Amino acid sequence: MRIHIIACRVLTRELCALAAVSPNTVEITWMPQGLHDTPDKMRVMLQRTLEDIERQREERLSKHDLDYIALGYGLCSNGVVGLKAGRTPLVVPRTDDCIALFLGSQERYIKEFERLRGCYWLNAGWIEYGWREDAHIEESAYIKNKRAEYAEKYGEDNADFLIEQEMSWIGHYNTCAYISSSVFDLPDHQAAAMRFASKNGWEYKLVDGDARMLKAMVSGDWREREFLVCPPGYKIAPAYDGSKVAAEPV
Repeated sequence: MRIHIIACRVLTRELCALAAVSPNTVEITWMPQGLHDTPDKMRVMLQRTLEDIERQREERLSKHDLDYIALGYGLCSNGVVGLKAGRTPLVVPRTDDCIALFLGSQERYIKEFERLRGCYWLNAGWIEYGWREDAHIEESAYIKNKRAEYAEKYGEDNADFLIEQEMSWIGHYNTCAYISSSVFDLPDHQAAAMRFASKNGWEYKLVDGDARMLKAMVSGDWREREFLVCPPGYKIAPAYDGSKVAAEPV
């Protein structure tokens, strides 16, 4: 079976390792981290990527036909809602976001969310592609540069207000949890997460990761309860019964 995965960069370590030992032929197209912050832009970029993969197939630029295209995304702020399957079925995890993929299931994600309310999640992928240790720390170069930018655009008083609002997110958290990985881990990453928690006055937690759903993604073990297989001629729609996503005719 041939599977083409379109995935966020934060899944790089795990998906590369798992694809290398999969019995299937797995191709991966990587997307920039952070698209979930702009879901409309994310939807446009993912749809263009899907169409480009189909175009390569139609123009015989690809030597082999694909059996499935899978998304290395959950709902991700509804960024996947509206995506249309072309000639190739589209596989989507039934999760809120990638944290559930790193924890092994949506069910476990919900349990951990209840257990660790006010938690800021980190793992190897987020540290390498989606996060800077000093990005949200007062007196950091980032904050100083951002304040100068605001002052130039909006004036000194407004700059102070905007920085205060930008920093207010810190008060919503009380814990930084680092998700370990059975596929890849570095002590430096855990140490960075611990420093981040300390600087913000948060508790630090080490949480065991589980690559089970990512293994299923590359193996084709797409249980209906955990993955939606959207057939050709259908698009991804939101589901409000706990299953996260559904397929509806275009």
